[in-house]
Formats: sequence, structure tokens, C-alpha cells
Amino acid sequence: MWRPADFGGRDAVRIRLCVDDTCEERTSGSPDDPFASLPVRLPDDIGASTVPVRLTVTSVKSGDTVVEDSTRAKLHEQHPNGTSCPPTTWTATFRAHPDKGLTSPEGMKLQG
Repeated sequence: MWRPADFGGRDAVRIRLCVDDTCEERTSGSPDDPFASLPVRLPDDIGASTVPVRLTVTSVKSGDTVVEDSTRAKLHEQHPNGTSCPPTTWTATFRAHPDKGLTSPEGMKLQG
């Protein structure tokens, strides 16, 4: 997750997130939006493993790298439909911060 306003105007940067060998990317979005996110789908049977995470934020205008960071994420078991119903998912959440790179998502509460 990230706050689009942290990265400038509309779609000012391209966010690329890689988990293990799977990568996804998108532009930063509108600074009027409170937050944006980029999910990376992992194999269903990945389990409670620890995976490498790499973040690269690139300026759309200049092509320069704005943020580059990496860490390891311990995946946590989630049951979005309740513990007795499928599916079981494995997740980790980070915030992309323009100065600090990958950080804890505290302070970014999802509305819904």
C-alpha cells in the first residue's frame, strides 16, 4: 500500500513489487486517493513461508529510480470467509514510503 500523494502528481511514479519471482506493477494513482495498493498473487500452496520482497519506484517522467528497497516477509494465514470456509490465503502487507522504502503499514487503515 502507499499514499499516492507521497509520490507527487497523478501517476507520477511506477511502482514495481516482486515477491519471490512474481512481479506486478502499476502507476501511483491520483493524489486525491487516500491510498493505493498492488497485490502480488502467490501460489495457493505457498504456506507459512518467508519470501523475498523487492520494491522499485521509478519516476514516469525521467525514468530515475526514486525508491529501491528489499526485505523478507513472513506470510500469515488468513481466512477471508471464516475459519471453516475456503479459501486459506497467505499474506503480508507493507507500506511503500518515499523516504523509508518498505515499512509497516501502520497508520494506513483500510475503509470498507
